[in-house]
Amino acid sequence: MDDIIQAQQAVDLARARLHDAVTAARREGRSWAEIGQLLGMTRQAAFKRFGTTHDPRTGEIMKARSIDKASRLTEEIFRLIANGDDEAVQAHLHPQVREQLTPQRIADAWRSALSECGSLEAFTHTHVELHDGTVLTEDEEVVGTVIGATRLMCEAGEMVGRAAFGETDQVVGLLIVPTDHGKLPF
Repeated sequence: MDDIIQAQQAVDLARARLHDAVTAARREGRSWAEIGQLLGMTRQAAFKRFGTTHDPRTGEIMKARSIDKASRLTEEIFRLIANGDDEAVQAHLHPQVREQLTPQRIADAWRSALSECGSLEAFTHTHVELHDGTVLTEDEEVVGTVIGATRLMCEAGEMVGRAAFGETDQVVGLLIVPTDHGKLPF
């Protein structure tokens, strides 16, 4: 057990050192594109992980938030949709998207998915990512919107479910698409 504790401490220290190194590089005038390239990610992914910005309404620094609930919330929202629990689904939606993501529109999309592959049976490959596809680990913190993605295992096929979560972990977008989908809006 001591090995596990020491390994976790090493991971925490490495993350802190990386954050400090990125902060120093930014102070030296390095761009997010340069930093992202060194880290094997886009400039947006680098900024979301390490950057800071100010809320234009308050002037306060926008804090990074934990994404530890996003995977669970992704599966929960699609389970609620599959169960037809419109009230619970609406409670997860950000107020600004409730006009577009009405219970009827969500139910229609789900019925369309059901007609392709049958009832939902399970989830696989649930993860959290950024808009550019960079996969995040549950213990990371980021600024802004994240995407919860899961494979919807149905009785006669598979679909992909994607839920975009805003800074308050409310859903700001939903997608249900075939597994061979092309470019997606998020």
